[in-house]
Parts: sequence; C-alpha cells; structure tokens
Amino acid sequence: MGFWQISSRRLAVLASCGATLLLSGCGQFFPPNGSGGSGSSSSGSDYLYVGSLTSGNLSGFSLSNSALTSLSGSPFTAVVEPVALAITPNNEYLYAGSGANSQGVAVYPIESDGTLGSGSTVGQLYPSALQVDTSGNWLLGFDAETSPGEVYAFGISSNGGLTEPISSSIATLPNCSPSSDMAGLNPDLVIASSDNYVYASCGTAGIYVLSFSSGALTYVGQLSPKSTGAADSGLAIATTSSGSYLLAAETVTNGVRVFSINPSTGQFKEVSGSPFSAGSGPDAVLVDSTDSYVYVANRTDGTISEFTLDSSDGALAPISGASSISTGSSPVALVEDNSHTYVAAVCSGGSTGLETYTIGSGGALASFKTSTTGSAPASVAATH
Repeated sequence: MGFWQISSRRLAVLASCGATLLLSGCGQFFPPNGSGGSGSSSSGSDYLYVGSLTSGNLSGFSLSNSALTSLSGSPFTAVVEPVALAITPNNEYLYAGSGANSQGVAVYPIESDGTLGSGSTVGQLYPSALQVDTSGNWLLGFDAETSPGEVYAFGISSNGGLTEPISSSIATLPNCSPSSDMAGLNPDLVIASSDNYVYASCGTAGIYVLSFSSGALTYVGQLSPKSTGAADSGLAIATTSSGSYLLAAETVTNGVRVFSINPSTGQFKEVSGSPFSAGSGPDAVLVDSTDSYVYVANRTDGTISEFTLDSSDGALAPISGASSISTGSSPVALVEDNSHTYVAAVCSGGSTGLETYTIGSGGALASFKTSTTGSAPASVAATH
C-alpha cells in the first residue's frame, strides 16, 4: 500500500531578480528573430527529435508509414546539453533542458517542414526534466543540480518566449538531493492531464506531489519508494491520459508500481498486484494514448516490456505472446508518435540511437525503422 509523508507546505522563496536561480536579466526572453516558428503548418506532421549528450546536438526525423527520414540540416546544433526535451502543444517550439555540463533552457522554433531554427539559451538553471502543460502557457522544469531539488514554472508567451519563475512558481522538494538520490541519473517530471497536479521523481527520495494552478506550485506530499534500499530508485513515472493512475518504475524490484489517484486530492493508493514485474533496470515508462497499453524500457537488459492496462483497477498484464521485445543497448527514453501508430525508443549505447516500432492491434510492438543519432542520445520528443 502506498502512503503519504505529509509535512507543512513549504514554498520556495525567490526574488524575481538577484537570487540563486536568477535568470539572465529580468522579465521575458524570446527565441531568435523574435517571431517564433512557423509551426502552424507543421501541426499534424509527424516529427521526432533526439538529444545527444556527447556530440552535443539534436537529431530530427520525419516518421511515416514507409520511412524514418532525417530532416534537412539534421543534426542541429544544441546550445545546451540536451538532457530533456519538450514541445508546445501547437508544435511551434521545442525546449531543451540542460544538465551539469551546461546551463539554461534552449528555445528552438520548429519550422513548417520540421526543421529547427537557431536556438537561444535563457536562464541559469539546470532543468534535467521538462514538461509543457496542456494549455501551452507553462513550461515546467526539474532542477537536478540544486539540493534540495526544485521544480519551477516558466510562463510561455505567444511567440515562445519564456518568463522567469517568480516565488510562487517555484517549489522546493524536501529531502530531495538529486546528486545522491538519483545516483547520477536524471529525475522525471509529469503534469497531470488536468494540469492541477505535478509529479516529480527524485529516485530514492520518492515521488513528490505538487499542486499546480495558473503557474503557482505548492508542495503537497511525498510517496516513498517500495523499500529503503539505496539502489531502489524510482527513475521513471507516467500517468494515464484519464488521470486515474500513476505508474512508477523502480530498479530494486525491477517492476512497475501502479497507483490510483484521487482526482480531488491527488492522493494515491497502490493497486492490487503492484509492483508488476518488468525487465532489468526499468528506466522509462510510457502509457499509450488510449490508456490501453504500457511500455517499459529496461536499460540493463535491453528490452521493452509490454503490458495491457486494465482501466477498471489499474492492473498490468503482459501482452499475450509479446511480453517484451529486444532493443539496442541501454534504452533510456520512450515516446509515442502523434499518429498513435509508433513507439520510438532512444538507446544510449551501441551504434543505433533511435529505434521505432509499430503498435499492433493488440498492443504488441514490431520493429519498424532505425537510425543513427549523435553520441550518447538521452532524450526524445515527438510532435503532437
């Protein structure tokens, strides 16, 4: 049974200028040329973007029923180490979060053909996880270099520019020390489909719940790991589009925990049978757009576990005859394309960085196309 560790609400206090998480200057920041991308005509097109750490670039691809094709000009120069990627709902802007070796958030206009305009960097933060809310008005980041960890919200303007977080838009995560709790890995961040709650995974410290309203973030509670072992890191989280369930991968159990969510309070209850066995070293979780299937990338054994999801009770069951599929070395990220036909996996080891799979009628994955990316790919995003 999951349980809460509730404490008094703790709000991070940050002056809009002159504090530790200060952005470069005050006010609003804009992408190159000030006019934003021409993404309205790219809406509906199927594009994938992969961030590679060692080579420091972004690879772009178009995906269709016959091909996985590199975009013109790809790979694109990354102005920050692209640890995390997020795309606005209108497909006009791509944001890249930075890790320990760079600083800030990069803003890229997405052109009508899927290519990326010149990127610009804003801020002096280290967001190793990024999410845009469903309204497209807020970009949330999880700073994994700060101790304790912090989640913050940038305002997004109509031309993709970012407004620096104010004090109410920053939440401190009590007892979260990413450098030790994550064992060198990246945290995860999910916004509930209703945009009223945010969930942040900090490895051995557990999963944090924040209320979210009009850019304001407030610490609500904390969900502890299954056990207290140092290696028991909850590395990846996902929610169903209905908002009914939260899924969390944990490395000690090599399984996926499933929790039902009270939509009014955000509180959790672990479902019967949880955790459900996955492969070795689960490191990414994806729930498909229909809330019917769950895919888990297992970094250690190079597989994707495949499950059906019972919407009535949250139980997972291996897909009949296709409980897992082999991938390249060290799969670390998953995404579903906007046609809801394919799943893409980023593999950080080996020679093939991007692998795509078709989703069968029963949810089973079948290998489709692969492509090379830059070295040490770590993040992937798909247009909506």
